[in-house]
Amino acid sequence: MQKVTLDDAPTQHPENGDSEVEVEAGESQNGEKKAKKPKRRTGKGKKRGTGFEEFFCDPPMTPAEYNEEQEIIYPSHRPFVDRIEECIQRFRARRRIGVDRDVVFSRYLFLGGIDSTTRQFQGTRNIGDDILDDATKGAVREMTADDVIQRGGDGNRNVRFYNPNYPEHWDVDFTGVTAGFLSEHLFKMAGSGLAEYRMGVEVVLNFLKYVDLHGVCPEYADDVKRAQRVCLQAMDETPVIKELLELVPGVFNTCLRILHCKPDEVDALDMGGLYESEIKDPTFARVSFSTSLGLLYGINRYPLRSRWTLVDTKEQSFEITAITFPTEETLAKYKAINKHLAAKFPNDIEPCGAITVRRVIVHDGWDNSMTETIPAEEAGVETQFIFEEKLLRLMRVGMKLTVGVCTLDSGVKFIKYVKAIRPSFHVFLPQELMFNYREPVPNDRPARSVHDREEDGGGGAGGDGDD
Repeated sequence: MQKVTLDDAPTQHPENGDSEVEVEAGESQNGEKKAKKPKRRTGKGKKRGTGFEEFFCDPPMTPAEYNEEQEIIYPSHRPFVDRIEECIQRFRARRRIGVDRDVVFSRYLFLGGIDSTTRQFQGTRNIGDDILDDATKGAVREMTADDVIQRGGDGNRNVRFYNPNYPEHWDVDFTGVTAGFLSEHLFKMAGSGLAEYRMGVEVVLNFLKYVDLHGVCPEYADDVKRAQRVCLQAMDETPVIKELLELVPGVFNTCLRILHCKPDEVDALDMGGLYESEIKDPTFARVSFSTSLGLLYGINRYPLRSRWTLVDTKEQSFEITAITFPTEETLAKYKAINKHLAAKFPNDIEPCGAITVRRVIVHDGWDNSMTETIPAEEAGVETQFIFEEKLLRLMRVGMKLTVGVCTLDSGVKFIKYVKAIRPSFHVFLPQELMFNYREPVPNDRPARSVHDREEDGGGGAGGDGDD
């Protein structure tokens, strides 16, 4: 056997990054040397991680890197705004964020008052070679970074972002910003996509862990850990909220709505149609809600044999303060009743429990919710609503429900529709209103009027007449 070089082998033209390697040649039957076909080796590199994999962790630091972070980058005597600004820039540099994650992370930073607007003509191509040759990696990162904290004075600052020279109305609150982003803004961004929502939560959690690991702000260490717990809450509550929205208001409330609300009074937001196709017999609807009321509150609390009428309907928001599940004794009674009614009704009466709620104001930036208040006679008053056990299993104490409440003359209240369900950590941040804010610009031109019709040649206020 004899080795031959690529010069002796048949000419090959590698494509797509393939390269040829040395091959061995053997002898043919007539004694002539015969080269084997060269093997190809792909030039594609191994897939690099993004830093957001499930079991990813940052590599250990060398003693020199640790000392640099403790003494130069994140020392306690350095102002917090400088530390967190450099932390954000270094975090971006150490993660392969990608387009989707970049949008989520930039929105998160905006809610925290950080300016992450993309800046034109700020890449390394626009920096002279003489500067790049003498600059360190950190200096280049600062020159090309998009994430900065505004520090301009009057006439040179953007009121949409935090400025340490004008700290009024701003506080350092990792928990509040995280809760506001995950409970309000990310919900709107992800829509019905659970995978997109989880991706957004993972980006925020990854950043908070980075801040915690590198000791960026030890004075806010407890706040950072609470913000991480909010991320874990979001992972737990978001899937059940999406499932709840498909099941509410439940069979019990739908039965009462069928009996006491006219078809033309059904709200467009009502999701009870899911059960109306199953509840075709008004007799079953009456037996179903009467059974649950009797088992949960006793037969003497409400006059079950009398005829009830609807006296009030209004939309309100509540916070769940307690969840009461049916006891084993109650479940046994439901089972016995269903066995007795099996020949009469095809569907079983589902076991029910109750939630205890209190009135709250859910701020969302619309209308006058920021100044809305609860009447003094309703403040602190607790109310109960009945739901099926399977729905109660999905609810969490602290969740906020915006619902249409119907009140009967007997005192029974039921839910006509559910407009929104918000997680227990829901917070509305005023910064939400600044996403599309534009500062007013003086305009000396008078507003258009109906009197401009003659001047415009009869074209009206929206005409194409010449000025």
